[in-house]
Amino acid sequence: MWKTNRAMGFLVAFAAFFFLSSPLGAAQAESRIRSFEWPQETVELFATLPVQHGGRIKPLDSLAGVNLLMMNGKRTLEAGIDWSLDENGEPVAARTESLKPSAWLLDCFFFPEQARAYRAFRVQDAAILTSIGLESRKKRDWYSFDELLPGLSALSAEAKKAFDVETIKRTPKQRQTIKLNQDLLNFENLIVFLDPMRNEYSTAGSGALENIYGPGKTKGIAGILEHEVELRQLRASISPADSADYSAIQALLKELEKAMLGTFNSPAFFVPSKGAIDQETWWKVDDVIRESVTSLDDHSDQIGAVRGFERMLANTNDSTAFQRELETLHASLVGQAAARGEYKHIEKEVALYNLDPFTRGLVCFLLAFLTMAGSWLKPSSKGLWYGQIGLSAVGTILLIVGIVYRSVIRERPPVVTLYDTILFITAVSLLVAFFTEWLTKRRVAMAGAVLVGVGGLFLAGRYELKEIASSGDTMASVVAVLDTNFYLAIHVTTIAMGYAGGLFAAVLAHAWILGQLFGFKTQDKALYKTIYTMTYGVVCFCLLFSIFGTIMGGIWANDSWGRFWGWDPKENGALLICLWSLLTLHMRLGGFIRDRGFAVMSVFGGIVVSASWWGVNLLNVGLHSYGFTSGVAYTLFVYWVIELAVIGLAAFDHFRKLPKPTVPDPS
Repeated sequence: MWKTNRAMGFLVAFAAFFFLSSPLGAAQAESRIRSFEWPQETVELFATLPVQHGGRIKPLDSLAGVNLLMMNGKRTLEAGIDWSLDENGEPVAARTESLKPSAWLLDCFFFPEQARAYRAFRVQDAAILTSIGLESRKKRDWYSFDELLPGLSALSAEAKKAFDVETIKRTPKQRQTIKLNQDLLNFENLIVFLDPMRNEYSTAGSGALENIYGPGKTKGIAGILEHEVELRQLRASISPADSADYSAIQALLKELEKAMLGTFNSPAFFVPSKGAIDQETWWKVDDVIRESVTSLDDHSDQIGAVRGFERMLANTNDSTAFQRELETLHASLVGQAAARGEYKHIEKEVALYNLDPFTRGLVCFLLAFLTMAGSWLKPSSKGLWYGQIGLSAVGTILLIVGIVYRSVIRERPPVVTLYDTILFITAVSLLVAFFTEWLTKRRVAMAGAVLVGVGGLFLAGRYELKEIASSGDTMASVVAVLDTNFYLAIHVTTIAMGYAGGLFAAVLAHAWILGQLFGFKTQDKALYKTIYTMTYGVVCFCLLFSIFGTIMGGIWANDSWGRFWGWDPKENGALLICLWSLLTLHMRLGGFIRDRGFAVMSVFGGIVVSASWWGVNLLNVGLHSYGFTSGVAYTLFVYWVIELAVIGLAAFDHFRKLPKPTVPDPS
């Protein structure tokens, strides 16, 4: 993405734009429209093809979902589909189809002209279109690639100027310009993937070439590469003196080079040959072409896979034949990946995204919120109360299932990225809430659980786009220093549990402060005593795991970086949480604060935890700067202002309720 070398990035942009807008690119376009619905078995099989992206092997469905989410804002696309054609090949009927990621990617590969017409690109600011000479429909709308194509060159120039601006100083329009340009480039990389298989490569004009390939032209790149040995030998033996043969070979090599230029950033489907120096990086189409022409290794597996794509391309209008060729290709690619131990979690990942546990969990918590509101209106209703508990429990189970799936797929602890921390901290807070409610049975902790579930999963959904924009994935490979380590696994999980405790204590403290402020059951002293006791217990929970997690982090740092403590911003943040917890508990023990003061300190603890969790990342300095993300500062500052306002309201309520001084009788 944009964090890579910028010169190479804009070279890719220019090359992709040149390829698609040049006469050659236009000549390759086939005016074909899909006039059928993709069979479910085809979509499901296509979804489980392995591909390397973002430094890891993933199912093709995940690659499609990430790209569609970035462009469209969601993982499904409402697409206009032309279903029937007249005798002249013109559409005569149309309808709207909801495309899942893999069905959309099938169109990108096999019906690119149709995919280019989908309004899949979300433009957040119409001013971006105005600046590149295009007309907009409204301030925020969706556009197709074909609608944006006339302004692609100008957009690339605007994106380059925006990219030259320091990240922290970019305006929202500049950030959106960069994103839209990158979305278009990512889409181009998908729709040109099969272009080398669509091309015809000339072998005419050379007796030597015709002896290898036969007369005329050979359609498809596999037909050329299958004779790689003969072509390599001929290329080595021919000289400029053999003008006809030499010129024909040079022309063929230029055609191959042009095919490579158009696809060198396309998906990496091909396992490297056994003799390749780099065995970790999978090959793209251009790698197969290059290695076949220059290397002496056996490339039959890679060329066979290319041939499989060609056969699928030749049978796009015959669903039965297409399915048969897909099954053959699937068996080949899966077999090669499985032989290297790189396919074992592919189907689990597809199942995870099909289940979509975090979205379903959010729905459960939203419904739980509605039942909770109903139970407030009708406290005697046991059905509403049990409904709230049941929906919250289902939402929590879905959240935990999603976290476990992600940990199994990555074979790592549940906390790796900032996105992971949102999910994990939400889950821990929910478990603490359920346990607290089981102990107290006052319905306060369950109300907090519902609010935490809604807030945490909503925040996770919003942050998912930022995580993908920065790393290309929510399960991307991490930096080397964070590679699996026993102490690290303990550190990240326990420190996140400390975060969860601090934040849930703040939630409970809000209940105490706001309840007192608005006079909610203030006569029920036992209720507020219970809230106070719950908050105290959760702060102790926070202190326990924060101290233990900080110590484990120091042990890991000593093992990885050669020092236990280095006053890094993230380390300082963890220390502040420990000091805040200790200060709060000691002030309570010494009698300096009582119920209200403890609630205020707990609310302030939420500020301390958020500063350690997110705030230090905004500094973009220190050994923990791998978690930096832009665009979070505003949300964080708003949260801090709200929390300070709650503290101010608590102070106002305190002074409002102080007994008024008696005025002595002058007589």
